[in-house]
Amino acid sequence: MPTILMASLAASGHVNPFGPVAAELTGRGHRVIWYTGTAYADRVARTGAQYAAPEAGGFTDLDRLTDEHPEFLALPPDTRGAWFVEHVFVRPVPGHYQDLRDLMTRHRADVLLADSTLAAASLVHELDRRLWATLSVAPLAIPDPWVPPFGKGWPPGGHPWRRARRWYAETTERRRFPGPLRRMNAIRQSLGVPPVRNSPFDANLTPYLYAQATVPEFEYPRRSLPGQVNFIGPLLPAPPPPGRLPAWWPELAEDRPAVLVTQGTGARDLGELVVPTVRALAGEDITVVVTTGGSSHEALRPEALPPNVRLEPFLPYERLMPRLDAMVTNGGYGTVQLALAHGVPIVAAGRTEDKPEVCARVAWSGTGIDLRQQRPPVPALAKAVHTVLTDPRYRRAASTMSTAFAARRAPRELAVLLEELIATRRPVLASAPL
Repeated sequence: MPTILMASLAASGHVNPFGPVAAELTGRGHRVIWYTGTAYADRVARTGAQYAAPEAGGFTDLDRLTDEHPEFLALPPDTRGAWFVEHVFVRPVPGHYQDLRDLMTRHRADVLLADSTLAAASLVHELDRRLWATLSVAPLAIPDPWVPPFGKGWPPGGHPWRRARRWYAETTERRRFPGPLRRMNAIRQSLGVPPVRNSPFDANLTPYLYAQATVPEFEYPRRSLPGQVNFIGPLLPAPPPPGRLPAWWPELAEDRPAVLVTQGTGARDLGELVVPTVRALAGEDITVVVTTGGSSHEALRPEALPPNVRLEPFLPYERLMPRLDAMVTNGGYGTVQLALAHGVPIVAAGRTEDKPEVCARVAWSGTGIDLRQQRPPVPALAKAVHTVLTDPRYRRAASTMSTAFAARRAPRELAVLLEELIATRRPVLASAPL
């Protein structure tokens, strides 16, 4: 019975998509050990996997980033990116590597399946020659001449001016954020491996199997894509068991549009997107469903809410999505793909972490509108929502994406690919969907 060590970042947006993979693997008789933050131990156990707590290493819980690191919000916006990369991805590398190496040995694991941003995974391969597969639950970040630098949210293309813009951006980014790169190379030097040149993530491309959790239709075309990159389709959550729904739920069956507004669980400042959208749609003939992720805001007190707004901390999205006509979001990869799986067009507004890239792909694919702002103004939100509700092109594009998603079975496809890697110990090259 093969043993698979999984390693994911500590965040709902990373743990949740890994869950169906763990459940599929355990269902096929594999032993799965899952290394992630301690707050997610119960979620790991529900998949049938065995939880492995960090010992030498540690995780920044991205769902609680500003609670654990309140200093983050005090930083000037243009310095937050470097802080985030250094504290979340680079500083934990030595401890993560020690833990992963020990877990591989202790459990005699056949392969490591790691989050695409877990930088210590490459060291398990470089230093210990272990089999290493990657699962990417964010937009594809592998560099390509036709694709702009990751994080900018720019459209793709091989036009000369775009290539020049890419070169300029890459050069200035290296000068602007040298700290994380220096720290990563100091770590690598201490371990006796060569430095990386452009980014702390330069060594993160496994030579064996790189599974991208989407379809090609939701990813930029590229001039050259490594053969071991396999598109497996979106990793969508399983439908929840029947549970109690809010009293207003039957309103969603009424003959008027329903729009979901969400910032996920990590973005705690509801004044960025939720509050402006509530104001933009107040009094409209639209049912506005708001999920707060457990956060609060003075403008969202029950007595302050417009009569067409329904507010809950959490809702079962898998049951909600079929009843929606549009979604306003800050661009979480999983939430966006879940909406598109149900043919729901999107208004996106996110500028942190990987969200500019998710929002840009929404616009590029024609499935929605990217407002390209962290705090979009009320008039822009009102116009964008009305546009995606009334212009049939967005609904058609979202429906086409839904069809592409429905043709894939991501957990099964990834399980088969991993089984091939374990059996052959050779790179698993992309082929037709399984």
